[in-house]
Amino acid sequence: MKRNLNKVLIMAVLLTLLSVQAVFAGSEEDIYVRIRLRFPRLFNEQVSFEGFGEIFIYDDDDEFLSLDNNLTLRIDTYYASNYYLSDKDRGAYGPYHAVVWDEIYSSYEDAYEVAVELEEEYDEFFYPYLIEDGYIIAGGNFADKRSAENLAEELYHDGYNAESFNGNLENIIAYNKKNRPVFMYEKDMPLYFSSYNYDEDYQMIKVDNRTYRGKIRLIIIEDFKLLTINYVELENYLYGVVPNEIPSSWGMEALKAQALAARTYAVYNIKPRQIYDMEDNQNSQVYMGYDYEKSSTNRAVDETRGQMIYYDGKLIEAFYHSTSGGSTENSENVWYEAVPYLRGVPDEFSDNSGSPHTTWQVTYYKEDIIRQLNLDDHDVNELYGIEIKKVSENNRVIECIFLTDAGEISYKKEYARLLLGLKSSWFTVENGASFYFITEYFPISESPVEQEEGVPSRGGILDLITDGETEETGETGRDKEFEKGSLGGKYVITDQGPKKLNREKVAFISSKGVSVIDTDSDQYNFEGRGWGHGIGMSQYGAKQMAEEGYTYEEILKYYYTGVTVK
Repeated sequence: MKRNLNKVLIMAVLLTLLSVQAVFAGSEEDIYVRIRLRFPRLFNEQVSFEGFGEIFIYDDDDEFLSLDNNLTLRIDTYYASNYYLSDKDRGAYGPYHAVVWDEIYSSYEDAYEVAVELEEEYDEFFYPYLIEDGYIIAGGNFADKRSAENLAEELYHDGYNAESFNGNLENIIAYNKKNRPVFMYEKDMPLYFSSYNYDEDYQMIKVDNRTYRGKIRLIIIEDFKLLTINYVELENYLYGVVPNEIPSSWGMEALKAQALAARTYAVYNIKPRQIYDMEDNQNSQVYMGYDYEKSSTNRAVDETRGQMIYYDGKLIEAFYHSTSGGSTENSENVWYEAVPYLRGVPDEFSDNSGSPHTTWQVTYYKEDIIRQLNLDDHDVNELYGIEIKKVSENNRVIECIFLTDAGEISYKKEYARLLLGLKSSWFTVENGASFYFITEYFPISESPVEQEEGVPSRGGILDLITDGETEETGETGRDKEFEKGSLGGKYVITDQGPKKLNREKVAFISSKGVSVIDTDSDQYNFEGRGWGHGIGMSQYGAKQMAEEGYTYEEILKYYYTGVTVK
């Protein structure tokens, strides 16, 4: 794009931008992070911008134009007032336009002057429309084809080279605060929006009322989703991450350890061919922009500028979590691949940190668990019990089995906790109707009373939940192992004869004394330790280590096995 703007302003802004770009790790290459902003978003189809003064629109060559300081950007499609519509028949505004092809202009200003003249003549909105070759003039944002054709015919009759077209989902339109279109461009144009905050001496822009450093690009995916991507220099990205991943009041060495982990994780995930590198939430790192920056965490970023974590000369994927619960975990016990620098370590630091997540407890109703299983594409009507099949050497669940009418459903490693929304995979589960059954049987005489009540004739201390033949004997229920199941609907021997259990409390004598158990299986109680996946650095552990006098390098080398910091 070629612009006729004030040369002094151009030079002032560009020189300032060059002065604030970070030099990464001694090289002259600027590293930018591209963050998908998921929150706050008003709608998937539009986004609001507010500038510190005029909003500038840049291309890849840093040539730019300036517009009003308040803009709403929308996908070119159907709207009623400011709201996107999936039903085009209800649209008050839409993607039908008339375009004037008499000239392709090299600057926004030249096209805008012509648009103003056409608007005065035809009493309709006209505005510059950027295509690959430059600017043309577009008119109207009609919801129906006929209106666009009428405007194009009127223009053509007056000697203009005009035609109508439908730009549905193919363009992005900028509206000013009076809700009139001022600029439209084809969706694949590499344009970036920002403004300049002279108080901070940096590029900034408000996106849906939240301020971000850097600039914003809009990308349409899946036809109707408008992605908001924040392009920001690495160190300034970290200003908006570190205070949202760790409390800014914690010790400086813990803040520095977090800064290095966040920096390393971000750079590790920068891949040129992807649309964005990070999201602004827990899917990547929590990034909330300029409004949430803190002086202490900015200092931690500045004092570790460019430093990252390496294993065998290569950047690590620096995973971290809130609270380990007493030990971190090997990567292969949570995910799949064994990573040499992600080894489980004992973590008394986390236990001594005062974390509110060191131990936890949560209770779910059976129907809630059934609902989650069915949301995960299982066809379950009844849940009989939950069995933890295998745990790791660091106490986290490796396999959890749900006993259901649809059979045994197995969830391995991280997936059980994700299914249930538990804080960690270090957990146990108990419920009143889940017991181990001894499969030794004692005869009970068949009496008319028993037959009348439907008591199983072969009888036993407890009737098994499942009746399967063993490979060893071929007999039903004769293997010597324990089986787990529900007491609901089973029979016990009482002083009044066999009795069916049905939502009652039962007292058992055990080595621990007399226990009163509720046989109702509607509730499952989960008790666990820690918060997060348990891989890499424990943030509460880092807090405690900092309080005990450890440096940030010592913290990182404790939680990431065999690494170097440089």
